[in-house]
Amino acid sequence: RASSSRAARVLVWLLLPELAIGLAARPKLTSAREGGSLAPPPREASPPPCSARDVVVRVFDIGTPGLCKTLSLITQKDVLWFPKMTVSLGGRTWSYDGEVERTVPQIVENAAGGPPLLTLNLGPAELSDGEIDALLDEMGSTDYTPAEYDFFYRNCNHFCTDLADRLPPRRGG
Repeated sequence: RASSSRAARVLVWLLLPELAIGLAARPKLTSAREGGSLAPPPREASPPPCSARDVVVRVFDIGTPGLCKTLSLITQKDVLWFPKMTVSLGGRTWSYDGEVERTVPQIVENAAGGPPLLTLNLGPAELSDGEIDALLDEMGSTDYTPAEYDFFYRNCNHFCTDLADRLPPRRGG
């Protein structure tokens, strides 16, 4: 009995952060980490296979030499690239540039000068399209409004991480 009680406590401890993710948006950042940016990941040879209900996160580099130089001057850190993330599911793709918006992957590819550097398949979503639409409406009216947008501390990368966390893959059982 003691071991099953301990196992239950460990299971709750492991799952609690994951369960709490869907309860609230991540707090808006107010400061940056120390150091410059890491080098961009190498462009993948081919993206992983994806089904229609898979949550897919794409990471692009939209940093031109001029943008990276300007950001380096503003932040007084070496900026080697500027990531742009999108989240896709079922033929729909979203990002956040001051408002939660549907986008087309080809538009982001054109802005980035090529396909994503990295494509992450997080597995099939638990939520229906209607639930996803309601979630996007809620996110767009609370934590991701035009007033909340900040180039450094609340941008498309924060939104896509938050959205991807709220569209968890199905679990067995």
